[in-house]
Amino acid sequence: MALPDRQNPSSTTCVPTRGFTLIELLVVIAIIALLVSILLPSLGAARDTARTTVCASNLRQLALAASTYSNDAKGFFSSGAWDNRPPRSLGPLDKSGWVADAMIGGYAVPGKFLCPSSPARGSESWNDSKARAGNAWRQITLQEQDELIAEGYNTNYTQSWYMAYTDPATRLLPADTKSTEFTKGPLKDSALSVAPLNKVPLFGDPKAEELDTNNSLVINGRTVIGAKTCTDGPTAARSPQGQSVSGRQIYVDFGPAHGRSNQVTVGQIRHNRNAANMAFADTSVGKLLDKGKRDGLFESSVRTLPNGWIVRVYDDIEGQVYGGWLTHSGLNW
Repeated sequence: MALPDRQNPSSTTCVPTRGFTLIELLVVIAIIALLVSILLPSLGAARDTARTTVCASNLRQLALAASTYSNDAKGFFSSGAWDNRPPRSLGPLDKSGWVADAMIGGYAVPGKFLCPSSPARGSESWNDSKARAGNAWRQITLQEQDELIAEGYNTNYTQSWYMAYTDPATRLLPADTKSTEFTKGPLKDSALSVAPLNKVPLFGDPKAEELDTNNSLVINGRTVIGAKTCTDGPTAARSPQGQSVSGRQIYVDFGPAHGRSNQVTVGQIRHNRNAANMAFADTSVGKLLDKGKRDGLFESSVRTLPNGWIVRVYDDIEGQVYGGWLTHSGLNW
């Protein structure tokens, strides 16, 4: 019998080749699965780091926009709260408030600077009970709302009470902390002589919220979570002489949107985030951690200080964020 002609491609005799056995194939699949399980946490951490960096950059741009606005507005960082209801603001969402300021003045397009990690995809200012409230500056239809959001009249960051209202009109706790009637109005650079600029917040990541009628909004027919418009401002404090006055800020509407830690429950949301970005009056951006009392929030508790004042002390961010009066004397810490 003639041997196969290896030089002749037309030879019909084939040399048998060896394939993978089932066991070998399973071993390869197992190795790939192991490598994927090893790499996934690293990839997730890298993605979160990238999103945190993007968020910090967004807040930096918005703080710079507010600072530039102040140069053109006699020192005011904004025209106040971005809210469609008097007396909480000075005008409708497309005319007044920090988002409108940025859009009208061309300082920034806030809708393009959304935190990529926050579950909120817009602001609760577009909620039916706010944008179309009975006492609204003007009724904004859903079609108008979609058009304005598409232009950039949107945000998922929370404005600080300081930026919107500065201080109560007197040392006493006002009847309504978010009323232009009882507060001093939008933050002005002249009010920043007492507190360190790098501790007075302008904007920050919002706390985790559930999808409900209190804060949700509709964008192009889709219901999404809305971020808190503005932090709640001060609550009561008691002086050493027993007088009840306006106290330190509540920052619970700011909250962790980044980082990773143990799972906690906030409302109906379970999340493992433990860090938030916050922009300050000097345009710097800081990273604050939920670690003093790990609960997914920036909570505070009422305590008696050595000087006799009974005030709120922050569980997580004490010493990192200013909380006292800006224009009154006596509670400047």
